[in-house]
Amino acid sequence: MAAQQTYPRWLINCKQGISDSKEWNTFLAELHEAIQQQLTESHVQYFTDLSEAEKDLFMERATAAIEGGGIFTNLSKKVSVLLDQHLNEEVSRQLLEDAPVGTKSDLIIENAEEGSISMLKKWPDMKNKLNICLNQALPLPLRMVAWRLYLVNNRVRKHYVDQLNSNPRAAISPYDLEITQTCEALINTEPTFADLKGSVGSFYAMKAVLSYYHASLKTKNRLRDVDYLLVVPFVKVNDSNMPKREPPAGRTIAALVEQYISYMESRPGFVTDTGSDKHEDEMAAFVDKIGKELQLKFPSVAKAVVNNVVSTKEKIVETETGKYALLMEGLTSLVRPVIRSMFVTYLNFDTLLYVWDQYMIGSNTPGFHTEWLANVTLVFLGLLREKLKDADSAAAMEKVLKTEGPRLMIPQFQYEVKTDHYKGLYSMLQQDQKAAMPVLDPTQSEHPPWRHWYNDVIPPYTKPQERRRAREEREAERERMARMQKDNEISKREQAIKERREEDDDYQRMAAGERQRLETERMKLEEMVQEERRKRLQAEQRAREQIDRLQMEVAALSHSKPRSRASTTRSSAVISRFCVAPPPTRVSSPELLPPIMENKRAPTPAASPDNQTREVLIDFLQRVKLGADKIAHGQGEEKAELDKETDGYLQQNVKDIKRAQRDILGHTLKPGEFDRMSPTSQQNISEQMMKMMQKWREDRRARELQQTPGSRKNSRLANR
Repeated sequence: MAAQQTYPRWLINCKQGISDSKEWNTFLAELHEAIQQQLTESHVQYFTDLSEAEKDLFMERATAAIEGGGIFTNLSKKVSVLLDQHLNEEVSRQLLEDAPVGTKSDLIIENAEEGSISMLKKWPDMKNKLNICLNQALPLPLRMVAWRLYLVNNRVRKHYVDQLNSNPRAAISPYDLEITQTCEALINTEPTFADLKGSVGSFYAMKAVLSYYHASLKTKNRLRDVDYLLVVPFVKVNDSNMPKREPPAGRTIAALVEQYISYMESRPGFVTDTGSDKHEDEMAAFVDKIGKELQLKFPSVAKAVVNNVVSTKEKIVETETGKYALLMEGLTSLVRPVIRSMFVTYLNFDTLLYVWDQYMIGSNTPGFHTEWLANVTLVFLGLLREKLKDADSAAAMEKVLKTEGPRLMIPQFQYEVKTDHYKGLYSMLQQDQKAAMPVLDPTQSEHPPWRHWYNDVIPPYTKPQERRRAREEREAERERMARMQKDNEISKREQAIKERREEDDDYQRMAAGERQRLETERMKLEEMVQEERRKRLQAEQRAREQIDRLQMEVAALSHSKPRSRASTTRSSAVISRFCVAPPPTRVSSPELLPPIMENKRAPTPAASPDNQTREVLIDFLQRVKLGADKIAHGQGEEKAELDKETDGYLQQNVKDIKRAQRDILGHTLKPGEFDRMSPTSQQNISEQMMKMMQKWREDRRARELQQTPGSRKNSRLANR
């Protein structure tokens, strides 16, 4: 089970007593020898070398080998004695201390039931041990567990849960409204369903199961009337788990769906009775089995069926074969609706669930369903034989079944089954088992009878003062337990508060660490910004110094005047006038020299010093400006990225301004509205807006610091 399985205290004590007994140790030694012999025969060295399935097989073979011996018999007797002792001791303790309302017999049954349920939940494969409950109505808690174990179907349950989680609409039938109305009408009008009337949980469970069942069939046909009837026993068994004023829990619905669909899929053909040839043959064989027994045990009922159901066919009644054919035809029409509905609406709930208990107990035995339904149908007709004899028509006989059947009680069925059918049914249940579970009923077994029932020590006589003192001690003990429970609850609450406080402290420490980390990163970024700013200032300082130096050079050039071209020409003319040319050489030609071509183009006037200084200064300033632009705005892709980040920053700034206006004023300022405010209001609003915008910028800054290094780089470029 999902939750930890708990056992009754008396069962735990019994287990401990068995474990400490010498009979148990002797049995273990014998079992070990039997297993060792199998290992030797199988040429296996160690038991641990076997797989799990092989281990189980070896254990079963070893147990079967020693099951009929004296050691096993002694152990069974010891188990019987210890069960008797511990169970009766627990009941005696309850009678003395708890002051129960029930009798000692009731307490023994309740404790035995509790122990059986705990073991069935722990070992579901032991459900075949319920064969011992044949012809007994199971107690409600045991019935719920037994039905669930016999009808377990993980495939159906998983499909239902998965469909609810993935597509809940697919779990609802297209005829859901019709199913709802039919369920409501059936519960309100059927006399045998009076216990379910007014229960919202039962109605909703019935409707939900049938709606999903019809949706799972994927058919356009509507549900048959018998489908509505067959879900009622499952709803009744689980009625104690369902609220009366609201729909049941989803887990309860899932369990009902699993059990109902498993039952519908496992029905015999004569119960399903869809009209096919195969089902008709099974129905004929089933009715034939009932008819033969009916002629032997209740001939008056057989005669009434022949006379009243098919009285129009006298011409073939003369022979025995003809009479039997009429009996089969009449019995089929009479029994068919009873079997199809599995006695629902024909018996009261207690008797109906008794019939279904026996059906469930034999689920794992081939042929048991047919045998049990045939026997219980025969008993049903036999118990109503006096009323059926007086019926004068087929309709009257059917009315007898509907009106008189719900009046039948469980002991009536138990007596008839015990008298005529118990041995055959029980032998069918035990035919596949080599040894049945030891029967601890003193009237049916060879084990020592339970004597603690009669040998309980009679409580000694006590005086009123002693009883008063004992009562006061019990009251003091109850108060002590109540205080202890209260102290435990208080300590649990304090522990929970302490744990929450520790969690809050851990969260605060984590938050402080995160803030410290963000502050450290912010300081690092600020240092980087300061360093970048310092470098820019140094570059600007160097540029300014260079500009000043160039300005000084320009000023120095402007103060120094160049020599005049006229004086130079004039001095050249004077020199040429006073200097005589040397005589020609002997090799020189007496011919005249070629004339010198004079350049008639006017020379370009020289630029004035002021203009030269201005041009140099302008060119330098342009180069400085170009360098500053490259430093500040970048170039190429970097410039485009900076422009994009700048636009985003401007847009975000506009959004922050509008958001701050909405948070402070409740709306966005219209043009001219801010100017119409008083200077004090303008100043207050401006300060509040700046604080809010600064906070938002810091928050965005913190988020950006947690981004990738590439994103941080973009943020730094945008901040420039």
